[in-house]
Amino acid sequence: MASKKILDLLIVDGTIVTVDKERRVIRNGAVAISKNKIIEVGKSSALKKKYQAKRVYDANEKLIMPGLINSHLHFYHHMHRGLSPENLNGVPWSDFVHRNVATIVEPEDEIWGGLGILIETLKTGVTTFLEAGSYNTDETLEGIARIGMRGKMGRRSFDMVSQGHDMLVDSTAICLKQNERFMKKYKGGVGLVEPCIVLVGMGRCTDELYKKSKVMADHHETVLHMHQANMLENVQESYQLYGERPIEHLYKIGALGENVVLVHMIHVNSREINMLAETKTNVVHCPSTAIKLAYGLSAFGNFPEMAQAGVNVSIGTDASDCSNFNDMVRLIYLTAATPKDYRYDAAAGSAEKAIEMATINGAKALNMENEIGSIEAGKKADIAIFDMHRPDWVPLYNEIQNFVYSAQGESCESVIIDGEFIMKDRKVLSIDEEEIIDRIQFRAKKISANLKLPTYSPWKWL
Repeated sequence: MASKKILDLLIVDGTIVTVDKERRVIRNGAVAISKNKIIEVGKSSALKKKYQAKRVYDANEKLIMPGLINSHLHFYHHMHRGLSPENLNGVPWSDFVHRNVATIVEPEDEIWGGLGILIETLKTGVTTFLEAGSYNTDETLEGIARIGMRGKMGRRSFDMVSQGHDMLVDSTAICLKQNERFMKKYKGGVGLVEPCIVLVGMGRCTDELYKKSKVMADHHETVLHMHQANMLENVQESYQLYGERPIEHLYKIGALGENVVLVHMIHVNSREINMLAETKTNVVHCPSTAIKLAYGLSAFGNFPEMAQAGVNVSIGTDASDCSNFNDMVRLIYLTAATPKDYRYDAAAGSAEKAIEMATINGAKALNMENEIGSIEAGKKADIAIFDMHRPDWVPLYNEIQNFVYSAQGESCESVIIDGEFIMKDRKVLSIDEEEIIDRIQFRAKKISANLKLPTYSPWKWL
């Protein structure tokens, strides 16, 4: 009888949502892991006979998912949570938070705020993130890397005043110089966090910055991440400046491509969708922000049409002061459910499509689909395990339906990143969660004292 192969970890007896090419869902399944790689995926009965593991994880009544990918979040915005009036839509909201808060954010705010948003999203099954631009890149990257999550981040860069937004604007030369410096200094990353190129976008960047940043991203083999077409004002301003819609203009100047990630993208027409598909440009949908800031998702959103045209669409929670939450399970629900309503078609969104957007599509957006985004042999062992023995999961007939439409993010029990448990039984192992909470609240009191903003509520606060 042949001896069993020795593994580091064998996860057994769970339901595996592989998101592999065949989209297999394996009940009573097992995942074999050696170091940081998945070796084999299959039925538990077969893998138990084949492997002997140093550690066996009993996943009975558990859902085994690819680590979720949060394709758009902000570190420094975390310290703004709850500060702005809730009756502001896109432009006035942006002006409020950037004029009042962004100008006084310090490196410590970004580090602890960044850890805060990461721990919040980690505890709902996220293993990988794409961050939308830091004002204190070096300190922040080094400070947040210790959480052990996989991700990419860059410098918040813009060189043009738009809609009166003149706070913290830089020259084109400074943006390019600082981004190049950051890419070179952190080549190879810190821990599992790597540098990338980030532009604010939304009319706040010159053509020179767009074009040269695309060249820089190509040279460093990384992604170029930016916001676009979120508000009607963006489209109107683009017409005034260029006589073209935002995506039409980026297409014309050669700033689109398979390493470009465009966020929000509410106001995009069929011509622009064809441009995105042609150039293999990636789109990130942030439904929670679109709804809260009244971007016009129900009237103008074309995400089903983008997917149908072959555009890779992933999802992100966005910032803690516009989405306000960073629960990926809650976001997956919105992703699946909102198209049903705004297309008046129950088939316009689906649980399976939403899961793809949170896993393999996110991996494609980060140009990491050969490493993460699915549970299959050869990929990194990034896995989220959800407890299905809970009130929100029963009765249980269809694990996928319950995960998307019934479950809460807190049903995530354990998270494995790069073969290591980063969270086990709801306890984060890599950092001190209580310290992060205390530090954020300490810094929030300092911000509150400096700003002296009122409590925006019609209720009487004593």
